[in-house]
Amino acid sequence: MNNILKTVGKLALPILLVAMFNPISVPAQSVPVQDTGGDKKLEGSWNHAGTRIDCVTGQPIGTFSSMFTFSRGGTMWEAGTQIPPSLRSPSHGVWSHDSGRLYTTAFQFFRFNADGTLAGRQIVRQEIEVSHDGESYTATSTSQFLDVNGNVISTGCATGIGTRFQ
Repeated sequence: MNNILKTVGKLALPILLVAMFNPISVPAQSVPVQDTGGDKKLEGSWNHAGTRIDCVTGQPIGTFSSMFTFSRGGTMWEAGTQIPPSLRSPSHGVWSHDSGRLYTTAFQFFRFNADGTLAGRQIVRQEIEVSHDGESYTATSTSQFLDVNGNVISTGCATGIGTRFQ
């Protein structure tokens, strides 16, 4: 019996090592999934061109670029150019399908002072409408800027257009 266990143990170790260190191939973005209406879903990566606007007047204040990735299951991440990377973290968030081609997202990132200390965070809530062909979208968003204690210190608004990254 001991010889059988030793033999099984000797065979199991190489199998486990192969399983642990063998790379697993996972596609970064498959062909967008079709919904029941024939439209492509939000899932995938998108180039986003945003315009900050005055929340009261709707007048443009400035522009910025971002990249969004919407993963199956409702999680997302964003990387933006509005704030230098040394002053903000990547964004993490969630998204949901409202109906038809309409989606809602919410994401946040941490903000830092020039000396590297935490300044707070920014929370962005966005409504997106994907085009019929699934290759572009329009978006509106509101932002809350919070201090390190979670108090809202200012708000912002933006609009944007997205094009599917291929």
